Amino acid sequence: MNLKKALQAFLVTVSCGVLNIAGAQQRPVFIPEDYVAEQAQADFVANGPKLLFSDSPETVYNNGILYRDKVEGDVRLFLHHVNGVAGKKKLAVMLKNTDNLRPVTYNVTRSGVAGFNYDYMRDGKNSQKEYFDDSSQKPQDGKLGFGRSHELLSGRGIILPTDKLYTATIDLHFDKPVEVSVLMCETKSDLELFNEAAAIQPMDEHPLRGTFEAADWNYTLKKPVNAPEKPLMLELATSQEGYVKGVDATTGLPAENYGNYGVIYKVNFTVAGKKPISFILNPIGGPFAGYGVLENKTKGERQLLALPESTVCVGTKIEEAIELGKLKAGEYSFIWSPPGDSNLPVQLIWEKTE
Repeated sequence: MNLKKALQAFLVTVSCGVLNIAGAQQRPVFIPEDYVAEQAQADFVANGPKLLFSDSPETVYNNGILYRDKVEGDVRLFLHHVNGVAGKKKLAVMLKNTDNLRPVTYNVTRSGVAGFNYDYMRDGKNSQKEYFDDSSQKPQDGKLGFGRSHELLSGRGIILPTDKLYTATIDLHFDKPVEVSVLMCETKSDLELFNEAAAIQPMDEHPLRGTFEAADWNYTLKKPVNAPEKPLMLELATSQEGYVKGVDATTGLPAENYGNYGVIYKVNFTVAGKKPISFILNPIGGPFAGYGVLENKTKGERQLLALPESTVCVGTKIEEAIELGKLKAGEYSFIWSPPGDSNLPVQLIWEKTE
């Protein structure tokens, strides 16, 4: 999902322009490459929904099925596709009851979508804003009789002009098995007929699609953070940490989600002592633009955080990072997900305030 085109390289500079947000609470900080920190020790649990990941081919040049699998229960769909040809195309997600004589009930429990710009990094950030914002959620439900289909994105698919992106994170529940297909076709194509006859498209050079179990990754720091003399650091979405592994259902071959796109991270930690702790997000892979949530469980508060707040992206310079806040004693959770078209990994840092 890293930037792939000369156009996008230019847009990184444009994207990181100032957003002019009044009353910004964040503070830019600089973390040198030789920064000395203690590695935070944390317990790890993976649970949550099955992830359907559709991103390869990212730029689509041919009509066809981009990803397909049959799933039931709790499911998260993450898709990220660009129309790579001259003229408009239609992107669609088809739900079909292929096996069940009785109707299948489906529920959309949370979603965040964005697109239609040439600024893919901004789109990735906007989709996460919608996904993590409780006030923007509009739960949906429906039923599929035997052999019946439903298009998930709009009911008719999404029309994409040339070089435009559409990206989405959608949480669903199916009470029985349902075939889920992501497809690209002509704007006037009959979606049900196309879904029946279209060929599976091969991946591009980036092997980023598949079905993966347990797409919620939970970390709990083993010790409270109490104004440490040496900063604490937890590095996430890195090859050393490891990526979620699964299978490409279209081929039956093993799959690995390099970057853990679509995985929701929840980092639980306790701040102790009388002095506030500086809580820092440090992207070390390059430009990064997303959203997240900081929960103060002691006070029962939930704060939606732009990552970063005053500009679209952070990390264009090697030492660039952001302080998300100065946290007083209490129980906290930081929730985030690797944004589409951003660079990874990231570091979370806890250090004493001056």
